[in-house]
Amino acid sequence: MYVSVENPVTQEIRNYETNLGRAYKDNKIGEKRYLKTFYPTKHLITRWFNILNEEVFKNEIYPFYDIEILQKKGCHAEHIPFEEHDGKVYAILSIADRFINKNEFLFTLAHEMVHQWQWMHLYRSDHGESFWRWKNRLAKFEIPLGVSI
Repeated sequence: MYVSVENPVTQEIRNYETNLGRAYKDNKIGEKRYLKTFYPTKHLITRWFNILNEEVFKNEIYPFYDIEILQKKGCHAEHIPFEEHDGKVYAILSIADRFINKNEFLFTLAHEMVHQWQWMHLYRSDHGESFWRWKNRLAKFEIPLGVSI
């Protein structure tokens, strides 16, 4: 598969600092601060979900049932799967209220979308083989896939 340079996902990734170590700057008192803190909204999350779903996942993923934006400690996001008695499956996305920059947000959203794909198609959500099979596909869009960012 070839991904064009004009692809909206690739263009957006290239517009922001990919090296998260360089995304920090030192202020006058020696504390590290983020250069371009990104604050997601439900609208932006939905917009980027739709773009990534179309470009990367070929529209195979249903949207999250709900999106929670919370101050998170120890993680950037969480895919919370549910199954009803009649077999219907859905999930909630619980995502941090701020990110170092937009790339950290996009990488995190793509990671959680892999879990959404797993839940919809395999009825599980883990970091096993079905998770890692998305690594090369996401790399074509310059999105790294890992267990943590």
